Amino acid sequence: MKIKVRSIPKTGLRFESSVMPREIGLSEEFINEEQPFNVTGLFERVGDFVLAKVEVTCGIENHCARCLERISRRETFRYSLEFELQPGQEYIDVGESLREEMILGYLPRTLCREDCKGICPDCGAELNTEKCECKDKKKE
Repeated sequence: MKIKVRSIPKTGLRFESSVMPREIGLSEEFINEEQPFNVTGLFERVGDFVLAKVEVTCGIENHCARCLERISRRETFRYSLEFELQPGQEYIDVGESLREEMILGYLPRTLCREDCKGICPDCGAELNTEKCECKDKKKE
């Protein structure tokens, strides 16, 4: 995803695109590679810099850190990016910066819901959907 520097007017450039994860080098296991990203942003030139406020909406694939249930949802991430322009530079590569931000901002400890009860460490019961009988057996 490249933006032509000369195409950014003083009032800023609004950008909207649909991008497949592999186009920006993302093949991480938490990203659904079959669903495109929706990318919107505002790019502004300020001296020798291009400042960008970008929103990325994409499909997230993960497992709950407590119950191991598969999580699949669309999520929106917001980034503020800064590109220093070099003399004669014609393009800025937004894709590489988005890739880095998404990998660095990934939270591996995702929950299916805030009140997830998880799995019983003794019997393996999934406490969101079934009752654990370990506590009753320990009382006997």
